[in-house]
Amino acid sequence: MLKHDDDIITAIASGQVESAIGVIRVSGKNSLTLLEKIFTKKPPYEHRRLYYGFIKDKQNNTLDEVIVGIFKSPQSYTGEDSFEVYSHGGLVVMNAILDRILSEGARLAEPGEFTKRAFLNGKMDLTQAEAVATVISAKSKRALMAAQNQLKGNFSKQLSKIRDRILYLMAENEVRIDHPGEDLSQMTVNDRLAILNEIKLYISRILRATEFGDHLFKGLTLLIVGKPNVGKSSLLNLIVGEEMAIVTDIPGTTRDIVKESFNIKGIPFSVLDTAGIRRTKDTIEKIGVNRSIEAINRADIILAVFDASQTLDKEDFNLINRLKFIEKPVIAVLNKTDKPTAINEHDIPIEKIIKISCITGDGLTDLENALEKIALGNFDDTQLISLNSSQKKALKKAFNICNQLSKDIKKDIDPVLISVNLLSLADYLDEVIGRITNEDMLDVMFKHFCIGK
Repeated sequence: MLKHDDDIITAIASGQVESAIGVIRVSGKNSLTLLEKIFTKKPPYEHRRLYYGFIKDKQNNTLDEVIVGIFKSPQSYTGEDSFEVYSHGGLVVMNAILDRILSEGARLAEPGEFTKRAFLNGKMDLTQAEAVATVISAKSKRALMAAQNQLKGNFSKQLSKIRDRILYLMAENEVRIDHPGEDLSQMTVNDRLAILNEIKLYISRILRATEFGDHLFKGLTLLIVGKPNVGKSSLLNLIVGEEMAIVTDIPGTTRDIVKESFNIKGIPFSVLDTAGIRRTKDTIEKIGVNRSIEAINRADIILAVFDASQTLDKEDFNLINRLKFIEKPVIAVLNKTDKPTAINEHDIPIEKIIKISCITGDGLTDLENALEKIALGNFDDTQLISLNSSQKKALKKAFNICNQLSKDIKKDIDPVLISVNLLSLADYLDEVIGRITNEDMLDVMFKHFCIGK
């Protein structure tokens, strides 16, 4: 059953841009009746078939020679009868066809309305709907594949396990409320706590997967810091793969922050090359140094560059002391390893140290592997998830409710009070995937607790 009105909606799915082929999408209960009025090929129309013909205006003049694809309910994207017109891709002809469709009673689709109807008609849950936007905005092939995995419903299957366990607890608790003293449920306190811990573990893993998923789908900011002339700009050029920054032997060449976006192993990064951090009397350079210090707080990952051919000096140690109080990943990059080594690694209290030569490129692979590890943790691409901020907040609240429920169950408080928090837990999950209904809970009650036999 549709959970919205029966309006026919339409839009230019290929966008308002010139192209070889344009796509005009139409969906709604009576959309195929509308097609019959504007298309020279008349019914019957078969599901998932392409038809050749002409779109005509109301005076029977030809607007364009087209191919039309037919998608019937419930096996269409929206779950409704729908069709797509594949026309020539000029803006004039696409908008002429769009106006013709509108003239027969359709209306312009609101942003995201086709996907909204797909959700309302049970074609996808909210996590899959979120993945649609992620597929469109993917910044790399790797991000695209991970988003497609979520769109296929693989993440939804994980959430369904949480849903089932919540429903089970709700049903069991309802039995204890409605049938006190009848011992219809044989569950102990430890049994209930075990299920809650299972739910908490799932939610915790999902939250972590969304955190690292954001790194893949949205990217991270990489900051290169160090004193002047240690090779920061050379490192930027090596990572990006082209000459983005001026490289000279003169200290203080970089006066401002240089920003460039690129991918490392399919992970999007914005890299910032900063002015060398040192004491200076040069007014312009001093501004650049201050901006470099401020940028440390904004970055996701910091590459602290040192000259491996020189012993550490006061400026190096000042940088090291600044980084001690930074609660974010820091990699020490020892550059110029193509020269005789003079630096003492034991003086750098940074866990991850990478040796590199910006001249030969040695060590670049090690650096890229380290960045990938920080960005994605121990997750593989199939486990990464994209959720919006509201969905994340809902999951965090659900996790907190689980903690409260654990305390309540240990205290063996009234099942009526427990039911309130169980309902809140279900409601927070609703915000992520959809609605848990009373009918769902009743199905579990009858299936597992033999009410009415």
